[in-house]
Amino acid sequence: MKRYIILLFSLFICSSALAADAVAPMMISIDSPAFRKIVTATPQIQAVGAINDPQGKKLVEEGSQELTRLLVFSGFFATLADAAYAPAWTQFTGSRKTKESTAWVADSRGMSGEEYVQWRALGVEALTVGALSEEPGKGLVLSFKTIDVSRGKEILAKQFTRITDYKATIRQYADYLLEAYTGKSGIFNSRIVFVGRRVKGAQKQIFTSDFDGSNVVAITEGEYPHLSPSWSPDGRYIAFTSYEYKNPELFIYDTNTRIKRRLTNFAGLDSGANFSADGKWIAYTSSRGDDTDIFMTNPQGVGKRLLIEGQGLDVDPKFSPDGKHIAFVSGRFGNPHIFVANLEKGDAPRVTSDKRLTYAGWYNATPNWSPDSEKIVFAGYDKDINRWDAFLMNPDGSQLERLTLKNGDNESPSFAPNGQLIAFQSNRIGDGNGKGQGNLWIMNRDGSNQHKLDVKGFYDIGVPMWSSNRKDQ
Repeated sequence: MKRYIILLFSLFICSSALAADAVAPMMISIDSPAFRKIVTATPQIQAVGAINDPQGKKLVEEGSQELTRLLVFSGFFATLADAAYAPAWTQFTGSRKTKESTAWVADSRGMSGEEYVQWRALGVEALTVGALSEEPGKGLVLSFKTIDVSRGKEILAKQFTRITDYKATIRQYADYLLEAYTGKSGIFNSRIVFVGRRVKGAQKQIFTSDFDGSNVVAITEGEYPHLSPSWSPDGRYIAFTSYEYKNPELFIYDTNTRIKRRLTNFAGLDSGANFSADGKWIAYTSSRGDDTDIFMTNPQGVGKRLLIEGQGLDVDPKFSPDGKHIAFVSGRFGNPHIFVANLEKGDAPRVTSDKRLTYAGWYNATPNWSPDSEKIVFAGYDKDINRWDAFLMNPDGSQLERLTLKNGDNESPSFAPNGQLIAFQSNRIGDGNGKGQGNLWIMNRDGSNQHKLDVKGFYDIGVPMWSSNRKDQ
């Protein structure tokens, strides 16, 4: 089944702006050969009024560069070089702006018919204009407006006041714009948790970063390994496995208070924690004697109970976001493969039935759900070529797609909160099939646009898990 993006063209209006006409939805198939990125122009933000000084000009230049970078990162936009539209931009701003006002950005005045023709002739499909000022009672004020040139409509207008974090505000607008074009939340307030080693021979630790690998924060330390991190649905807590007390046990870390708590204390192995969609339960792998099964506990470490039991190992549970299923890995029929179990809702989830999903591949592991619960992404080992690769399938095992091939090992895929990007770990060297140290990579959900995140200061990195968007922004 083809995947579609619904272009809802929602309108967000600043307090001083008048509502624009609603824009009819448009369907675009991202699997179609005819699909292409939206060509956008993002001219430099204009410095007006008292902010029009060297420091202000530096801010607007950096802001324009950041907005352009975010739109390109999303995978939906291709930006036109400034030189390609410079004359049109000079003419456009000359007829609108003044030295003391941002009204030309915030008001409801659109383009004239002649201007639409001019910008379309340049190949521009979306034009985003912005202005930065400092106003009494409002502090630093940033105004943006995006015009869909191809359809002749203003689709988004937003004004931000009392700005304290300039780049965070740029990210907010980029999130709004991404949602306006896709109907799904943006990703620029989300975070990634991952496992990494700063130097060769060091123990693995847990780190978080922003969506693009910047702003890295260590959440564990010590001369013992930490593994298998997983976010709570609200993005506040991280569950992980630690060998702090010699035996692998589960811990939970509060990103607000920076306090960790131990959840399990058992002679066997407890690992691979995953939160339920409502955040009330944590499923995890636990060994009891020679058997390994899937158990549950609440986030306080109380109410432990058996959830999935079978012959052989049952590991790596992942609750679906809709709360109806849990994916897991089982070796009950030989080599490990992906299974999915149906859940009955109640005070605690209960498994009613399960089904094997994968049959191809020597070893399949690390299933993760898309935010809409309509896809499962996982890593599979191809014994014939000695490679791990990322795969995508429906929750019933149909429509299997291979997302990576002949580029080292590619493992631990995880969806972004909008379901359109996938983070994964790869040890590829360049564009060849050689293997090196692990790094974090990003790709579109169809496997296109694969690129490495610039995470600095690590010997190797892996096991990325993408959070939901931050609730405190």
